[in-house]
Amino acid sequence: MESQLMTSDFQMAPEGQVERPDLDALFADLAHPNPHLQTQAYLAMVEHWPDEAMPRLLSLLDQPDVSLRRAAVRGLGAFGSSALQPLAVLFQQSPDGTVRASCVKAYAQIASNYPDEDFSSEAMQVLETALSDESPVVSQSAVMALGQVGKQALPLLIAICKGENIAHVQSAAMALAEIPDPRAESCLREVFDDPATDPLARQMVEASLGRLSSSR
Repeated sequence: MESQLMTSDFQMAPEGQVERPDLDALFADLAHPNPHLQTQAYLAMVEHWPDEAMPRLLSLLDQPDVSLRRAAVRGLGAFGSSALQPLAVLFQQSPDGTVRASCVKAYAQIASNYPDEDFSSEAMQVLETALSDESPVVSQSAVMALGQVGKQALPLLIAICKGENIAHVQSAAMALAEIPDPRAESCLREVFDDPATDPLARQMVEASLGRLSSSR
């Protein structure tokens, strides 16, 4: 099935200007199972309809259709820093664990797409709050997102790596191995040398230390 965008789905523009694709047609393509069409759709939203598209993408984060919900998360990730505050508001207001997890996953997308842009203090607070969320999907997603944020999240990742949640420790250890900062290696060595460290966590920490050594 081809893209649902037709010539008639573009709004007429003055001569010499690019025509804007129809927003409803873009959202129809976002719902298409083809990831390439989804990507084209949300990139066009960012370029042509940023103010109108973002609220509609946010409203899709409770979608039972997993493919569409993931496409909305990826789409919000393409907006960069302008999406941080709306996602924070939605996270703080939503009683739905799926929505909160989607907000956190969108933060991970933003961090991945815009690695040179710092997160706002509000966004970092959302991720810290998410670590203790009642939903394990939200809390684990927060660790993964902090790993994408990288050096700005180093103090939180160090605290997580020294914590008691084994899944979180493993994810934080993997993230610390990717951060070129002596504090990251120091944390990994401390956790590895601690006799109280869980054996499974120690294995991941050891592997992370190995990745650090091989990257030198």
